[in-house]
Amino acid sequence: MDKIKVFYDEHRELCYLLLLLLGCILFIFSNIGIYPLIDIDETRYVNMSRYMYLTKEYLTPILNFEPFLEKPPLYFWLNVISFKIFGYKSIFAARFMTGAVGSFIIFYTYFFAKTLLKSRLYGFLSSTVLLASAWFLVFTHVAILDLNFMAFSAAAIYSAVLPLFIEKEENKKYCWYFGYLFMALSILAKGFIGLAVPCMVVFFTYLFLRKLKEIFKPIYILPGLLIFVIVALPWHILIYQAYNQEWVNMYILKHHFARLLNSEGLGRKQPFLFYVPIILAGLIPWTFNFIVILIRDVKRLIRKIRFTKSLGAFFVIENDEKKAMAFCYIYAICVFLFFSCASTKLPPYILTMFPSLALIVGHLWYKAIKDDELTKELRISNYINAIMFLVVSFLGLIFAFVYKPILPENIEFYVTDATIFAGPLLLVIFLISLRVIALIKKGGLFKIFLWHLALMLCAVYVTCDFGIPYYTSFAQDELEQYAKFINEQKNSKIVTYGFSAKYSILNPTKKIKYIVTNNKDNFDEMVKYIKKNNKSNVYILTRVKINDLENKKEFKKIKEGKVYRIYIDTLY
Repeated sequence: MDKIKVFYDEHRELCYLLLLLLGCILFIFSNIGIYPLIDIDETRYVNMSRYMYLTKEYLTPILNFEPFLEKPPLYFWLNVISFKIFGYKSIFAARFMTGAVGSFIIFYTYFFAKTLLKSRLYGFLSSTVLLASAWFLVFTHVAILDLNFMAFSAAAIYSAVLPLFIEKEENKKYCWYFGYLFMALSILAKGFIGLAVPCMVVFFTYLFLRKLKEIFKPIYILPGLLIFVIVALPWHILIYQAYNQEWVNMYILKHHFARLLNSEGLGRKQPFLFYVPIILAGLIPWTFNFIVILIRDVKRLIRKIRFTKSLGAFFVIENDEKKAMAFCYIYAICVFLFFSCASTKLPPYILTMFPSLALIVGHLWYKAIKDDELTKELRISNYINAIMFLVVSFLGLIFAFVYKPILPENIEFYVTDATIFAGPLLLVIFLISLRVIALIKKGGLFKIFLWHLALMLCAVYVTCDFGIPYYTSFAQDELEQYAKFINEQKNSKIVTYGFSAKYSILNPTKKIKYIVTNNKDNFDEMVKYIKKNNKSNVYILTRVKINDLENKKEFKKIKEGKVYRIYIDTLY
């Protein structure tokens, strides 16, 4: 033990980096390939990546053999690289780049936070808070576009803000150059919001800290803009030349301005405070840490406003620590207001806010562990957190024993299977919560932090090993099995009928006819399609609850599962 302590004291930075690497392996890479693809978007985007890999059509993402002009290509390019390394059929390969990009922002958060306060411990705590946050873990385990945007926009913001905290003038320009590079990658990851979000955060940070002139220094902005144009512009020019107004309508007008200003046609309009419960749930297990420090800082801000006599004095920041916290709150507020004011709101969008929240929560732990400050706030929040987990896990365990008499028989079997893996997890949460309460009384803050990590690691493994496979067994698994069966049949075509959305069936060898709703007009559309393809065997994939084709002589049922059925037409 003494030798370990000596090694830690002599090589503290190396130890932190090795611990972060181990954390990324345990929390992300060790389990991203053990469960099926989930979510409509994940299956769709992975399928498009595989098509790009197989056809070497790198300019235009293709969905169902048609150009997909809604999104930029960076996500698909990264997946192509992964497929070249690991093979295109591997689920691990499909999610590897998402995990790699997530790991990149974990390490960058460490270096950024370390630079802010000149403290390796603060860097380690902040990056680990981000790594073990529920919402971050969700999106490192699902291969969709949002984590790429979060990581590259955060990297752009970090790079542009670093010059405020480093002394060597010659190094500041390189930070700005990397900022422009990452902003270009952010655009290629998600579109023009990759420009809007970093620019807004950086502008208001420099404005608040009265350093706005530095943004426009020629030594920073001219080479930076050149880097930005070289990286971001070529794809946009080439895709415009290929599709002209069609690309403008889909990419710019519909999926930028329409999402921002009017989502009525997209059906995704939500109230202004839509993201508040998502943020609180996504910050688990750090939620109450954030709440108590937010309350304290809001009270301090109110006092400062009341007692500051001049506006200029209000913007005076005494030291780097307060400057860093001001930046973190500006970052969080800008992102929250941007996405909350937008007409279209989807849960993944607010992931972009989580690096700033991790820096704020990490600061609370840092001050308590390092300087024995803010310990009251930390203990209060940890007590609330532990009691909440105690109550929830206890009630969950009780429910696991008594659900049979109170649930209808038609849904009882769903819960029976779920309790097999949920029961042990609830018991672990209950025991960890008891342990945390005992440690709070003793004052072992760093041990409490480690127990939080243990709790989330346990949740990740139970979810990936049991929870997600259980969930997909009721839908996605069956969908893929049936699609594979149809693809193996000679001279076959696939029609999906009556789905609420366009599901992307994994790795199809044929173009799929999607008929979204089940009504008379769409039924007639399906019949017309069958007539048009009367030389092929047309298989109709539909949900069990849709009975439009049942007992009709024109359609023969050949497979039925929990969620889906397969019919084959007998019209011709």
